[in-house]
Amino acid sequence: MMFKRILSLALFTSAAFAQSIRIGYPPEGTSVIAGSNVTVQIQLPPTLTNTQPISVAIGLQSCPSGNCLPVADILGDLLYAGPIQPVYGPGAYYPYQNFSVTVPPTIANGTAQIGVAYFSLIGAGLYPFFQLLNETVNVV
Repeated sequence: MMFKRILSLALFTSAAFAQSIRIGYPPEGTSVIAGSNVTVQIQLPPTLTNTQPISVAIGLQSCPSGNCLPVADILGDLLYAGPIQPVYGPGAYYPYQNFSVTVPPTIANGTAQIGVAYFSLIGAGLYPFFQLLNETVNVV
């Protein structure tokens, strides 16, 4: 009986991780200009289970000292919040959606963190799935 529980937990966990999104753009360490538009690309690798993307929030946290707070604590300045509908683009390996966002003109130069909060429903029973991730950029 214990083996079945462990196996079920392992399968459930692997199914959840298989639903993960990625930040396709900008790459880690990219320089962005305060006040400019930047494209943030969210990729959703294909899965074997039913996935219904619901929403995404994208924020930018200034951390000129280089020590950013965890995305679970703060997204920073909200750049986008709304629906997400990734689709395959020409030559794309994964479905994705590009979001054109504006870097706040008053943000401090130096290290900043793009934070993403993603919500979807997965599986036949449509259980809620929530993911947080980040990417460090340099504001110039």
